[in-house]
Amino acid sequence: MIFLKKILFLNIIASAVCLVMCSCSADKTQPATGKTAETTSQPFTERRVESSDGTYIFDKAGLLSPEDLKACNDYAGWLHDEKLINSAVITVSDLNGMTPYDYAADQFEAIYEGKGSGLLILINNATNEDIVYRTGSCFTNISQSSEDNAMYWATKEMIGNNYRNGIMRLLQLGELCNTYFIDNAQIFSYDEVKKFEKSLSQAKEDVCMIATRNGSKTSNEDILKVYYQRKFRDGKGIMLMLDTESGTVIAHSGEKLPSKLEKAMKDVNELSAKGDNTGAVNRIIEVFDK
Repeated sequence: MIFLKKILFLNIIASAVCLVMCSCSADKTQPATGKTAETTSQPFTERRVESSDGTYIFDKAGLLSPEDLKACNDYAGWLHDEKLINSAVITVSDLNGMTPYDYAADQFEAIYEGKGSGLLILINNATNEDIVYRTGSCFTNISQSSEDNAMYWATKEMIGNNYRNGIMRLLQLGELCNTYFIDNAQIFSYDEVKKFEKSLSQAKEDVCMIATRNGSKTSNEDILKVYYQRKFRDGKGIMLMLDTESGTVIAHSGEKLPSKLEKAMKDVNELSAKGDNTGAVNRIIEVFDK
């Protein structure tokens, strides 16, 4: 089957990448060629990950072999736990009368209730317009140029019927997201998020912090415990959650919390209550900087 729209997409993206690369090049003496996009391939490596108990791949179009489906599902499960990304891949041959984007958004709502940082890949063989649906930290950390580049190479794979590699390429966009500071609420700037990530990554303790807006009936404590179980299965690590809805910060660990953190939580919550979320995060960072 020839995917006309996907081939058209390849041509458009290749031209766009070439234009950007040529216009941004510092070396004006280099000749512009139509092969620029070919030199910007997104690095791709099969990851060795543990088997996942969850279901993240919904192959409604029947494009994947059992082995390929398991490999993609295990990797999506790794993103779900390691990066705390609500990840999913859906392949379809029928959009039920919806646009590709609306279908992807509808499926994210159905699978994850529209919550958290989402990375949903729609492989759309109904109209051949594939979608990368991003929310939360995935929206903040994955640039449009990174998505376009990944989509270009993934589409080339899928036109050659290598759906496994194509899907993996798109899922690996999730690796651009943070590991230690996750802004589900999208309240911090890109530079702030990267600064917080770097600071927490250098802490002596294994620390992860999530910023969120909890407007649900589920308590912050219960939400934090679910995130903790995903991230720290061995019960060793510290997780904090800043809720901008209530202006509070809480902490959880499978072990006794450090006394220095417990002492600082009063300051942290006072800052959060005032709406100084940046100050609250920096106060946490100070604790683990010592």
